[in-house]
Amino acid sequence: MGTPETQTDGSVVDECPRCGWPESEIYQVLSRHLTSEGVVAYTRCACGEVQVRVQPYAAGRVVTASCGPSRTDPAPPGL
Repeated sequence: MGTPETQTDGSVVDECPRCGWPESEIYQVLSRHLTSEGVVAYTRCACGEVQVRVQPYAAGRVVTASCGPSRTDPAPPGL
């Protein structure tokens, strides 16, 4: 998940409010679910606190793309 969590009051949590464990270091994932808002993950902190995290859907970055046949591909029949 990797980004600080936003609480319902708008505050951002970057560590466990109970023990201070860094939010970026997930101790245990209990479950993950796809929802209309994104991915909801239920995690457990090292101290035992259960946390609910939401990773909103966002446009991903392009890592590769195809722009048609390459120059080394033979021409289609009839051309």
